[in-house]
Amino acid sequence: MKKIIYVALLILGTFSNVYSQENDTIQKNNFLRVYLDQNTNDNSYVNYLKVHLWYVNYVRDPKQSQVHIFINSQPTASGGLEYNIRFIGKEKFEKKNDTLQMIAPVDNSNRDTRDQLANVITMGLMPYLALNGQQKHMAFDYTDKSKQVEESIDKYKNWVYTATLNTDLNGDNVSTVIVGDASFSASKITEKWKERFNIYGTFGSNSYETTTYSSAGSIFVRGMDGLVVKSLTDHWSLGLQAGYYASTYSNIKSQYSIAPGIEYDVFPYSESTDHLFTFKYRLQPLYNTYIDPTVFSKTKEFLLNQLIDATYTHITTWGNLSTTLTGAYYLNVPKAYRVDLVTQMNFRLAKGLFFNATGSVALINNQVSLSSINLTPEQIILRQKETLTNFSYNLQVGLRYTFGSIFNNIVNPRYENGVNVDNEVIQQAKETAD
Repeated sequence: MKKIIYVALLILGTFSNVYSQENDTIQKNNFLRVYLDQNTNDNSYVNYLKVHLWYVNYVRDPKQSQVHIFINSQPTASGGLEYNIRFIGKEKFEKKNDTLQMIAPVDNSNRDTRDQLANVITMGLMPYLALNGQQKHMAFDYTDKSKQVEESIDKYKNWVYTATLNTDLNGDNVSTVIVGDASFSASKITEKWKERFNIYGTFGSNSYETTTYSSAGSIFVRGMDGLVVKSLTDHWSLGLQAGYYASTYSNIKSQYSIAPGIEYDVFPYSESTDHLFTFKYRLQPLYNTYIDPTVFSKTKEFLLNQLIDATYTHITTWGNLSTTLTGAYYLNVPKAYRVDLVTQMNFRLAKGLFFNATGSVALINNQVSLSSINLTPEQIILRQKETLTNFSYNLQVGLRYTFGSIFNNIVNPRYENGVNVDNEVIQQAKETAD
């Protein structure tokens, strides 16, 4: 009899456990369905958000979501990032749309920015979670830090400075390649003014030597440029650019330029997180001196260049598109012109299918600095000197397709051989598990 009771209790306990698991599964299936969409340079926070905001179901396709979260960013004057986070309601949340902004200062660590994003997204999800019946599981806290706020003094007066230095050295028994570049920039951006100054230099050298053949060559490019822009209205801006440039590749010993210009944006500049449609005109006097006499027998000359740009950028939940058409023409050199078209796009074609492309094409008829000295085969093959051409092009196209389970909640960083493993995500996962 005791054995029968024991078996009955065991069976009852097993069914109770299964029933409880089914209830948990049903409860998880009723979690708010969220699609995370981003148009930023950094998507490393996605896994962090999935661990931190574990109480929603992350789906792989926006059509299966109840809330589509779209995140884009643009640089701030101080070198940080302004995040624009849109919450787009679907199904029973149709027409319930919200937008929040967040500023990530330049001195933020990755963890700081991810924590801020997690907090802002949590706040934005609150109305949807409440309407989904999950508010009874939520806890809230508010910390008043007003006593900790002190008046800040900006000793740099809104100026931001950046210095870079990169080198690359590789070789073997017969060849040596050295590449290096350095730059220093300073910028100050306010609502009314934008000021930017930049100094840069690039060096490249390669040599080859065998028992029967030897070759050596180098490229050196250096320059500096400055930009001042005055905001006139929400559609108009005035600008002034000045610069110095030298390049052994382009046979330019020195080039001095100044270019006043004006820009008009069809849309207000305040809508730049969604779209831009600008037209810009610049008149650019140039004074060139050349390393070798040019094919036109010039050792120096004055040029009057005019440039017209048209740029359209559109950012939305289905993808983004940016294209720029630039025309340049030397007013004092007959038929000397150049036209460039550059386009970048990233589209969601269908469920799980994404298309991306970057392409450029140029019509070139203004190579006034070409050297009159015949180039060696090595200089042509290794692209150490500019060659005569009437066009150039570049195209990169890609497709990405994913399919499978609509849910994408799990973050598992195991067995990654130290590549792309985020210790912050691992630690957050441990804290959640505990």
